[in-house]
Amino acid sequence: MGYKKLGVERRASWRCPQCRGNASAPSVTALAGSPPNTIEAVLKEIRDLKAQFKFIHSLADDVKTIKKDIADLKLSLEFNHEKIAACESRITEVERSVADLAPLRAALDSAQLEISYLRTELTSKEQWSRLNNIEIKGVPLKKDENLFSLMELIQQKIGFSFNKSQINYIARVPSFSGSTKSIVVTFVNRYIKEEFIAAARAFKNLYARDIGFEGDKQRVFINDHLTPHLKALLTKSKRLCSEKGYKYVWVKYCKIHVRKNDTSPVFTILKDNDLNKII
Repeated sequence: MGYKKLGVERRASWRCPQCRGNASAPSVTALAGSPPNTIEAVLKEIRDLKAQFKFIHSLADDVKTIKKDIADLKLSLEFNHEKIAACESRITEVERSVADLAPLRAALDSAQLEISYLRTELTSKEQWSRLNNIEIKGVPLKKDENLFSLMELIQQKIGFSFNKSQINYIARVPSFSGSTKSIVVTFVNRYIKEEFIAAARAFKNLYARDIGFEGDKQRVFINDHLTPHLKALLTKSKRLCSEKGYKYVWVKYCKIHVRKNDTSPVFTILKDNDLNKII
């Protein structure tokens, strides 16, 4: 039968003799249904490959960033290493300098001790030159005053007299506190000077009105003529003794004496370090 003479339906189911003999050959209907599934699978695989490619691309960017961070860290470590090396070098130089300064430090300490000793000696000699001096404070200044006559009035009041010839020098000098000028008297005989001070202290309360200044209640003080250094040291000693409960602080033979109570020993304050004795 000719193929062209077959109807439409028979044409669709028609097979050649060879195809009819091959039972495993797929039908036209089966072939017609397979392409859509295959295309979808291929598209899915393509989409998966694209997603993986995007991930790989992102991973590559991350690797680049990590490499850059590692490079920056390496530079930073190298810089820090250089800084540490420089610091170690400076420390070595400082240690070497300190070692070189050790002899100088010893020499400086020795010089300071010597200076302290010389200062003490100088103060002692300066005070020794004032050993025959007394200082009278609190006497008002009067025009055309006669200091020798004033000394006679003081002698009469405290009950101790001596010959005018025992005075080698008498004058007013600037006061340590900056108030009215004090009167400094230099005696010829140191023992006369010590007896005069003892009598004045025994009298205790001497006022300007007692020596010719009517109605003047200004207190008059008669003491050893101390150097500025010893005057400042005496002020410090009195303040510290007051804080520590000491009863006695006095000056005798131009030396500061301290005693805590009636039964405790007496010690002298010659320099600032001696203040450590007041405990």
